Amino acid sequence: ENTADSFFNLEVSRYMLSDYTSATESHMRALNIRQKVFGKDHESTAPSYANLGITQYMLRDYTSATESHKGALNIRQKVLGEDYENTACSYHEPGPTQYMLRDYTSGTGSHMQALNIRQKVLGEDHEKTTDRYHGLGVSQCILKDYMWATESHKWVLNIRQKVLGEDHENISDSYFNLGITQHILRDYTSFAELHKRALNIRQKAFCEDH
Repeated sequence: ENTADSFFNLEVSRYMLSDYTSATESHMRALNIRQKVFGKDHESTAPSYANLGITQYMLRDYTSATESHKGALNIRQKVLGEDYENTACSYHEPGPTQYMLRDYTSGTGSHMQALNIRQKVLGEDHEKTTDRYHGLGVSQCILKDYMWATESHKWVLNIRQKVLGEDHENISDSYFNLGITQHILRDYTSFAELHKRALNIRQKAFCEDH
């Protein structure tokens, strides 16, 4: 295990140098060691699959990245069960790679699964739940399902207003994202109003920081 950790530390330094090929090799070595030490179906093996998937994504090897993230997901489903935060992360992680492979339906499904788990585990009014609503909104935009994308972005805005308050920078992001869908739907009045609110929040934050 200490040897695997050493490989992980080596990977981090290579990330900083953008040496993703060497980082991928280190992740594969760490994965092999953890499989030997803990076995293939052990929670400690799952992060090695996930880390490997990240470097493969950076190298644009999206097929391998998807398989690595699925490896992490399969382990966590077996070991932790479905309704667990780390399992939600494993559902989310294949999403970007599935989009790059133009498998938009699977990417949306991954976000939906992660959202459902976080709603159960963390509750509706949690910042991590908003992340998954946001991811779902983006995927729905890619699928040109703009009405549903609007609803997802509204959910993000409503939760963030409850949790963070009106003048938080993340509220500005929510107004901006919602405005984009309104523009696509040719609701230019709503678009202008939402972007005006986003700008006002950012101006307040800038003044407070300076």
